[in-house]
Amino acid sequence: MLFMVAFKSRNEAARADAAAYLESIAESHWTGFDGIWFMKSDKNAVEIRDRLKCLSGPNEGIAVALLSGFAAWHGFDVEAEKWLLKHM
Repeated sequence: MLFMVAFKSRNEAARADAAAYLESIAESHWTGFDGIWFMKSDKNAVEIRDRLKCLSGPNEGIAVALLSGFAAWHGFDVEAEKWLLKHM
């Protein structure tokens, strides 16, 4: 399944832990924006969100969205567009 994951945290250690977790469960991923991941994983959205919740603090947030094959974007580099098109 292809997900977009957004993880907003002011804590640098939490961001690093989130990145390490997401890399460990991703079959493939791309991240080009701070705190935003596009990734393929066999985990579901709730599992991913629940694992990241322990890393977030007050006034911080997480969003995990399953991408269904339809998307639009602007301003991504060529490699990012190739990755998205390949995995959508």
